[in-house]
Amino acid sequence: MRSELPAGDLPGGDAVMPAWEVLSTLLPRSPLLPFAHDPSVLLKAESLMPTGSFKIRGATYRMALLTPAQRARGVVAYSTGNHAQAVARAARDAGVAATIVMSPDAPPDKVDATHRLGAAIVMAASTSQARRDTAEALARERGATLIPPYEDPVVIAGQGTIAVELVQQVRTGSLAAVYVPVGGGGLLAGMALALKRLSPRTRVIGVEPELEDDACRSFASGQLQGMAGPSPSMADAIRVQCLGRLNFELIRRHVDDMVTVSEGAIAQTVHDCFAGNRLVVEPAGAVALAAARHHRQDNPHASAPVVAIVSGGNTTAAWLQQLIQGRTS
Repeated sequence: MRSELPAGDLPGGDAVMPAWEVLSTLLPRSPLLPFAHDPSVLLKAESLMPTGSFKIRGATYRMALLTPAQRARGVVAYSTGNHAQAVARAARDAGVAATIVMSPDAPPDKVDATHRLGAAIVMAASTSQARRDTAEALARERGATLIPPYEDPVVIAGQGTIAVELVQQVRTGSLAAVYVPVGGGGLLAGMALALKRLSPRTRVIGVEPELEDDACRSFASGQLQGMAGPSPSMADAIRVQCLGRLNFELIRRHVDDMVTVSEGAIAQTVHDCFAGNRLVVEPAGAVALAAARHHRQDNPHASAPVVAIVSGGNTTAAWLQQLIQGRTS
């Protein structure tokens, strides 16, 4: 399936700055930390943002742009967990009713967290498309505003504000590459849009699990490709079976490369973040760092730092304990 979106329909890098102007007054900045195992790799710790992931950016920006009439009718979103929590939190803070479409295979702790934040939850079948179809139908029935997890220009711009922070935290021109996890592509599209405007020499590299390689295949072929269903990857937050069409067009134009990482590399990186940085990272949040550390192994003489976007930290103590024990026994 080849995308045919004309360039004039795509957001540009200038779309991110209005989002930054809004979010800089509403959200904290995530810290930039040296990775304990290799200080030349820097961690942009989005896992420390409210609700434990970068998703709070796009959700908060989309909520901030609602009209009074839209706020009164409420919002609907669909997600396996991190976007769900972000929309629920942003809606609660704005006094807006939120309904989130999730799936029975979503991590129970993420479902519970979404409920505690005040959102109503509706269950759909366990595919990205089923969640989207259910949410779109609910939004139409209720006249509510749909807040997609990734295929939305406003959400993309909100996620891209991470790049604005980066160029303030790291001197422009001294940053070799930024590694970004990819599921539906909203984070990668927003980061690439902003970085190619603010730091054009910095390479932008998307990363996904080997078991969930639809984005890599799409990037390599130039055609949007999907998966028949969710993979068994431990990186549940980015088990999205196909890039958004808008996101794919932006990624094709602005991303330099796409790579995959193994489940073993993901697990090792989760362990090392906890052991070395005392940073709790969920599997999806570890994929970019898993790739970035191999970049350093492949390019040991490179002097400029690389950044890995640690996109989330929503995992359970029981899962983390099991992983740590498995890695240390």
